[in-house]
Amino acid sequence: MSDQLMNAVIATALGSVVAVVLLLPVAAVEYRRDGRLGLRDLLVLLSGAVYALALWTYTLLPMPAGDDFTCVGRQTVPFDTMRGIDWGDLGSRAGLSALVHDAAFLQVALNVLLFVPLGWFVRRIARRGVVVATLLGFGVSLLIETTQATGVWHLYDCAYRLFDVDDLMLNTLGATLGSLVSAIFIRRRRPEVVWPTTITLGRRLVGMVCDVLFVVLLGSALSVAWRAVQLYVVEVPFEDLPTTPERLLQWGVPGLIEAAAVLLGGRTVGEWVVSVRTIARRGPVPLARLVKLAVGVGPMIVLLAVPGTWTGPVLLLFVAATALAAIPRTGGHRGLAHAAAGLDLEIVLPRSAGDRVRPAS
Repeated sequence: MSDQLMNAVIATALGSVVAVVLLLPVAAVEYRRDGRLGLRDLLVLLSGAVYALALWTYTLLPMPAGDDFTCVGRQTVPFDTMRGIDWGDLGSRAGLSALVHDAAFLQVALNVLLFVPLGWFVRRIARRGVVVATLLGFGVSLLIETTQATGVWHLYDCAYRLFDVDDLMLNTLGATLGSLVSAIFIRRRRPEVVWPTTITLGRRLVGMVCDVLFVVLLGSALSVAWRAVQLYVVEVPFEDLPTTPERLLQWGVPGLIEAAAVLLGGRTVGEWVVSVRTIARRGPVPLARLVKLAVGVGPMIVLLAVPGTWTGPVLLLFVAATALAAIPRTGGHRGLAHAAAGLDLEIVLPRSAGDRVRPAS
């Protein structure tokens, strides 16, 4: 497999992981800013994460193993790389064909094209124009070139990739061009947001996914931190690592946070992310919240935490019963836990919404 293809595979795989991790904050922002999280938002999130990883893979990978590399210097003369382009006879087809096969021209063109998406993302996500895109393009390019010049910040004794001032200029130009081109298709002024008042199935499913992500990501981070402290600070041998404290951190802490969120606030972390809250239809509110915890997120965390070959199939059945059957069939997509607890769900509208509300389609 070629280095270019391997870089693309790494960028796509790691970018997808980053997109999943970023779903929590992105969903929280979008549901409060626009009242919804659409397919286009998810595609922008995925493509942005993959692009960010592509900048890393194509500018720093493959990283050499050990001392098996050649030290390179720095190219600090402006336009020196571009002077190597053989322009030939551009008026003929043969001249144009020779140009597009010229190594120096391809290097210049690819350095420009590599940063064109950055200008588009700046306008699409941050809703900023040419100045911000140019400054950000220069900053990102300078970070990359400096990383190359320092041997990945002195991880290596010398640089294995060339620092080129022309790359810095061309990358910045690419970000500027990306912003200018995107201005044709993207309006900087956001259209007036019409807030939905009806909870959709998609909103409920995103909330459930966010609950799972919160428990798994927080638990994994705590587990890794615990192991790092035990291995490198306390210096406990790997085979002697205690498992009980680690499992309590991994599943107990996220479980306690979810339980506190339900019992005290009436909604899970995922429901907070998608900006919905519960309303009691009958009975005491504390009892209803306890039933919701016992029927909803509680069993999910227990099944994730308990080791055993049987927990996986049971968890899948539980998710299927909740997501595929109970949520679509219960009024307002309440789901199994809310139906059992006698709770309704409603969207939390910001004060800025005013009269700009309508039922969601």
